[in-house]
Amino acid sequence: MSTEDNSRTRLIQAGIRLFGEHGYKATTTRMLADEAQANIGSIAYHFENKNGLYLAAAHYIAGAIRERLGLSQPPALPTDREEARKILETIVRRMAYTFASDVECRQWLLMVMREQVHPSEAFDILQQQGFGVVQAILSSLIATLTERKADDPLVTIEVHTLIGQMVFFLIGREPLLRRLGLEALDTGTLKMIEDAVASHLRLYDLPA
Repeated sequence: MSTEDNSRTRLIQAGIRLFGEHGYKATTTRMLADEAQANIGSIAYHFENKNGLYLAAAHYIAGAIRERLGLSQPPALPTDREEARKILETIVRRMAYTFASDVECRQWLLMVMREQVHPSEAFDILQQQGFGVVQAILSSLIATLTERKADDPLVTIEVHTLIGQMVFFLIGREPLLRRLGLEALDTGTLKMIEDAVASHLRLYDLPA
């Protein structure tokens, strides 16, 4: 990675942390530069201004979500129910594991939550390039399994509910650790989380 790329990446990572912790208005360019150990002029060089950095942070998170879930290149969506079930379980297991264990995801959380409460242009980026991509793929798979249309409101709600189960392992990580008496989620516990969420996919099995 070149010095310029390294500086840009450090600024984006600093932005995710500080915008999440303090909010957009309270985060100054000086704070961002200091956190990134970068020259304050590098913000204008890479992003034009603070808002450009904020939007770049949203682009980064959206792309990282797709990458973590193996959806940088969306899978070919099958019409066969058995294949759809396999693809859905693969994505669900990866999502559960990622949200439960990925340290970087926890760093995105505050910024994403702020955008959920007060959506801005950054939320449009997160939705169109991140959340919306995941939602559309899961909707197509669940629609195939339930023999409904992907834009059926019931399918949309099912997808929202399914994602919510997995996201709570990110949002509610600390209460879970305390209930389990753990300081960190070990391999065995992560496997149990995957299995628990994947078992809920039986809901979409049609009666024989």
